[in-house]
Amino acid sequence: MKKTLTKEEMAVMKSHTYYTYAVINTIGGIKHIAEWAAYHHERLDGSGYPFHCKADYLSTGARILGVADIFTALAEDRPYRKGMPREGIVQILKQFSEGQLLDKKIINVLFENYDEIFSYVTEKQSVAREFYEKQVAL
Repeated sequence: MKKTLTKEEMAVMKSHTYYTYAVINTIGGIKHIAEWAAYHHERLDGSGYPFHCKADYLSTGARILGVADIFTALAEDRPYRKGMPREGIVQILKQFSEGQLLDKKIINVLFENYDEIFSYVTEKQSVAREFYEKQVAL
């Protein structure tokens, strides 16, 4: 049975963007990276979270992270499901682009370099999974 999160649970889940900003922003000289990370769930039309920033407020870095976040969420294997095939990923990202939620130019760059990016993400995911499994091995 699939459980829907309560409003409170959803608020806690969404707070990771704020805490990401708060932690990274304590490191001198990389405020722009903290902002990129904090805005990775923002959408060009202002429908994202947590700040509801619109396109004119989102830097290129924040836009890249927004696309990268969705791409990796769709492409990589998760404990509860396998990664999606290319066709499904492309279809979803096109919907985000056509709905003016994510930057079309960045999505097109991803599409133009899809194989290389997918290979890189897959390799890094494998390394991270191996590290995690070694850490939690009993």
